[in-house]
Amino acid sequence: MVNLELYRIFYVVAKEKNITKASQVLNISQPAVTKHIKNLEYALGEELFIRTKKGVILNEYGKKIFLNVKNALNLILDAESDLEDVKNSHSATIKIGISTTLVKEYLIDYIEKYHDKYPNIIFDIHTDSTYDLIKKLKIGEIDFILSKFPNNIDYDLNYQKIGSMEYIFVASKKYNKLTKKNICVKDLENYDILVQKYPSNSRKSIDLFFKENNLNIIPKMNIASSNLLISFVKMGYGIGYVTDMYVQSELNKKELYKINLNVPNKKVDFGIITLKNNVLIKDCNNFINTLTSI
Repeated sequence: MVNLELYRIFYVVAKEKNITKASQVLNISQPAVTKHIKNLEYALGEELFIRTKKGVILNEYGKKIFLNVKNALNLILDAESDLEDVKNSHSATIKIGISTTLVKEYLIDYIEKYHDKYPNIIFDIHTDSTYDLIKKLKIGEIDFILSKFPNNIDYDLNYQKIGSMEYIFVASKKYNKLTKKNICVKDLENYDILVQKYPSNSRKSIDLFFKENNLNIIPKMNIASSNLLISFVKMGYGIGYVTDMYVQSELNKKELYKINLNVPNKKVDFGIITLKNNVLIKDCNNFINTLTSI
């Protein structure tokens, strides 16, 4: 049987992606860490890492082992929590990947309420494209994702729907005349359209919208974030394509105006994305249950 300490050292090296950094976290020498990893690889009969100039990354076999080790460590942490009767102290870290849309209009209220109840909980928030968040989820950098669901289903993941949102076109007062009536979708070709950059879900959605409606549109601006896109729309640079949830407060304040088209707007589901066969700590599961119990 492999010494369990070797798995713990492997886990730290995999997370840090660097032998030197791992040795500092573990408080043991760099040669000792290297030796322990070699001993584990020898015991398993397989190499676990790809060595690079910058450090080490998991190979395919190492990724499989990492998930199992992570699950085992989470179970051990939960068992220790039970034994020490810290049920009411809740001193865990919950690592969430989330789109900026849902941070602004959804997550903040839940974190505030949960933090009031369990003040020792630490929230580690990662905002990025859904594509990049899924990559982080698969290597264990985050526990779960709260996001719009991507168009293509990944069968390594679980999807738990919370709700839906609608993609809409919005503009500043400069385009106010367009908001007075439904306009023909083909008329969009006559205006400057602002979109998010690839590989965002919003960009993929608008490209599909253009294709489905036979629109020949080259966006005026390709913008990295939703926040920046909305800023340019407010300044009158063009018409933006965003979700209704993200700009609800701006619409209510009449800082932005919705453009109504003669075709249906695209809808997209959002919710929790988790990695199949991944064991989450109890506090993380409790928070997910809070998000989904609506």
